[in-house]
Amino acid sequence: MGTQEWWTLSRGVNVLMGAITVPVGALIVGAASQTDIALPLALHTLSVAFFMAGWNALNDILDIEADKVNHPNRPLASGAITETAAKKFSWGAMILSAITLILIIIHAENNIGHLEWLDSVAIWAVALILMSAYEFDGIPFKTCLKKSGLWGNLSVSGLIAVVIVFGAAAVGYGTDPLPWLVAICAMMIGTAREIIKDVEDMEGDAERDTLPMKIGAEKARMVSWVCGLIGFISMGLPFALKLLPTSFIGFMGPAMLYLLMVKGPIMKGEDTKASKYLKRALLFGLLGFMTCGIVKATSWSL
Repeated sequence: MGTQEWWTLSRGVNVLMGAITVPVGALIVGAASQTDIALPLALHTLSVAFFMAGWNALNDILDIEADKVNHPNRPLASGAITETAAKKFSWGAMILSAITLILIIIHAENNIGHLEWLDSVAIWAVALILMSAYEFDGIPFKTCLKKSGLWGNLSVSGLIAVVIVFGAAAVGYGTDPLPWLVAICAMMIGTAREIIKDVEDMEGDAERDTLPMKIGAEKARMVSWVCGLIGFISMGLPFALKLLPTSFIGFMGPAMLYLLMVKGPIMKGEDTKASKYLKRALLFGLLGFMTCGIVKATSWSL
């Protein structure tokens, strides 16, 4: 069991992207003009990183049989890491995330104000509920969301949305409408990509009632395209509602372009290409919103 296997088990690239999303969420709401935010941002980032690593390991533990077909080279499916070791890793990462959340509470009480940590705790709890509902039957649904088609896709992409708002909460803007609108946009693009990934994995998903398994690959691709279209529309809402200057919408150009380009691959059944376009749309969308937040904050501070 080498470092590479543990990196793969935790899906290190995804963990890094999730961790980076925390400061992105903060910058979207103007953190570039704030001071004394380094420690709360670092604690929120660590909490997300540990949480995602623990969830990703848990997901692989519960999906060993499907991964033997869809992803046979993953550490658990290939036997490179034992199930017992993976369980210890998953529990350890989740405990570290909870400990970091406690440190967020202590720091906020001592340095920011009474109950200023409440948004962060509520968002962390929502993420925990999402994880439990996605992975486990009976918590709280009879059938877990992972086996429930579109609801499963929405719950996974919902984690991206939660992280954006978590980042905003780190700097005191957890209830501001801007990060929530950005979160909705990211959630819809993420849902579109999750559906396409399920189309790619149909061969090994015999025990999962995914959307493609329910309605077929072609109809699932259409739902993916609709979700991407909703993401495209919601990308413009912060500008339409004057939460961001309309002159800044040019920063969203690359993300919007990829969302427009994705229709072709989806209609042609080029799932891998469509997934890449949606991933790039999400990445450039977050970068665009972050740039808007930085420019807005620094312009106001001049």
